[in-house]
Amino acid sequence: MPKTGFPRLTPALCLVAVLAASSAPAADRPVITHEVTAEFDVVNHTVRIIDELMVPGGLDHLRLGRGFNVEAMWRVDHQMLDPIVVIREAEDEDGPYQELATQPMGLSRSGGYLKLVYSGRFFESVEDVVFSRENVGGEITATIGDEGIYLSAGSGWLAGSPDCLAVFDLTFDTPAGFETVTQGARILHAEKGGRLTTRWTTTHPSDGASLIANRFVVHEDPIRDDLVSYTFFLEDDAPLRETYFERTRTYIAMYEEMIGPYPYAKFATVENWFPTGYGMPSWTLLGSQVLRLPFIPYTSFGHEIAHNWWGNSVFVDTDQGNWCEGLTVWCADYHYKELESPEAALDYRRNVLKDYAGYVQDPAKDFPLSEFKSRHSGATRAVGYGKSMMVFHMVDRLIGREAFLAALRQVAADHQYRPAAWSDFVAAFGARGGVDLGAFADQWLRRTGAPELALADVEFGGDEVSFRLIQAGDVYDLQVPVVVSGDAGEQEHVLPLTEASATFTLPVAGVRQLAVDPGCDLFRRLHPEEIEPTLRQVLGADEVVFSSGAADPDLVAAGRRFAEVFAERAEVPFETGGAIPASGDAAVVVNPAGDVLKSLLPADLVVAGQTVVLGGKRYSLKEFDLVFAAADPGRPGRTVLVVLCGAPARLEGLAGRLGHYGKYSWLVLPAGQGRVERGNWSVGDSPLLARR
Repeated sequence: MPKTGFPRLTPALCLVAVLAASSAPAADRPVITHEVTAEFDVVNHTVRIIDELMVPGGLDHLRLGRGFNVEAMWRVDHQMLDPIVVIREAEDEDGPYQELATQPMGLSRSGGYLKLVYSGRFFESVEDVVFSRENVGGEITATIGDEGIYLSAGSGWLAGSPDCLAVFDLTFDTPAGFETVTQGARILHAEKGGRLTTRWTTTHPSDGASLIANRFVVHEDPIRDDLVSYTFFLEDDAPLRETYFERTRTYIAMYEEMIGPYPYAKFATVENWFPTGYGMPSWTLLGSQVLRLPFIPYTSFGHEIAHNWWGNSVFVDTDQGNWCEGLTVWCADYHYKELESPEAALDYRRNVLKDYAGYVQDPAKDFPLSEFKSRHSGATRAVGYGKSMMVFHMVDRLIGREAFLAALRQVAADHQYRPAAWSDFVAAFGARGGVDLGAFADQWLRRTGAPELALADVEFGGDEVSFRLIQAGDVYDLQVPVVVSGDAGEQEHVLPLTEASATFTLPVAGVRQLAVDPGCDLFRRLHPEEIEPTLRQVLGADEVVFSSGAADPDLVAAGRRFAEVFAERAEVPFETGGAIPASGDAAVVVNPAGDVLKSLLPADLVVAGQTVVLGGKRYSLKEFDLVFAAADPGRPGRTVLVVLCGAPARLEGLAGRLGHYGKYSWLVLPAGQGRVERGNWSVGDSPLLARR
């Protein structure tokens, strides 16, 4: 560890400062430069950091994570500063931090050089970390130990400001074998005396840096002269490595064609020892289990690579809301379904609308996209990811794919390493599509809720059909897709609906059927008849009441523990006796029997003793557990979740798994390892469908 001394402007810091200065005009936000040396002690869970900063003028203060003890501070004039005078405790909506006032440091006006020496001890447990599509919970910000080293940007391990971007020159001193990964290019890798020194540098500004270190097996795959792909895995796995290398090449080529040149010199796929699914500039951090799921390289992995354009190199101006997640979903998750088939894309859009209906049942959980920051619940995901993706989809339909992609490329080029706001996308879409999207943006970005459509007064004539479209709730300016079927097959008409009600007549030879938005191309609130019972309707309910129909006391006790894990709290409404609970927005019945079970069985499902017949397949409840959602026979519109599990030990662990499967109606889960069978009940006719 270098000794502390008088401050000096090192060649590395001068280089970083020059790079920052060259980037600053395009960045729109001032840039802090860091030259950092960090030494880690995994036995004592500590890190000691020396950070030499070039700070821009005009800042009132810098922020440093609360878990650090500042040992020494110097200004460029060699004057040592008293941390007691400079630092005070502060807190905002993101949590507590240390505020370093710039005025006593002589940096408030013109900025300048600052040297900080500080240390911290971090050993957060990773046992309760949860990360999935449906749920994020128990996340940690920093931990240092023999299992691994992790410092997130959110831990505040580098002093910074929300009003600034930063460029980095980072040198890490770790025990031998502990390979580090962060953003930028690795320019030093040297082992000596049982320690490993690695150095990473960035040439473009970003809004934070995260770090992980572990006993990685490192491989690289040069993609071209200016781009290399890495894998940092905890165990060597050649087939898995080659899969991720191949997918990295494929996704980068896809997005370079769709959006523009890849903005970094590397992409690293990094395995984490606890559950994560993060995309940072030039690397992604995936938990061990997620990394090895067979579908991840073809789905979520591409989403993380797409973030290198949206969010990591084109930053989010959150004053107008976070557009990044919805656009990344459109470019990745949804686009993959488009490539698969029109039916797969339709199913994806329908699931987005069902997510909104299931997780945003309570109007108090809803909010406009202009207020979305990040997801922390099913409701915030349904709006911030799902509704946002549908807004991009509606723009795509409105102006056409060619203009839509041209606008994306324009924003990516104009705002590389700079913040972009919803207004920048709206302007680009409008210019490329030749339309004024002001009213469109106002209703979809600044209003809460979704339109509710109804179909009335349908009259079929010989060669025409007349009907009335109704907006049952708040009135939107809509372009409503209507599909009519007749002698010439299906024809789609896009009808303007700008009032609460409007009547239309369409000439169609031999018209037989009329369907309003059958492709789920509008973001709207679905009718209950358009939604089959699914787990999400229970997962998204505000008040869930549980009951057990088991006679075995051990099963009843396990059912109560199931309820506590499912509800994520210790005190839950739990009834015995086996009846469907009468109260609550949704119900969960564990091991119902007799008439209660029969009343909840859909037509496609047979349960006889320990035998289940579902989808033409037979299962034994001795070897499998069955979970399914059903319509409450006593309360129309309410969903009941049925759990059939005859083993107390399995039942207790089952609750934590269900949040991954919210979009499904039924699950058959093997008692041991094995694939979870899943599916959905069929849906009847929509109220937006009429036949002759």
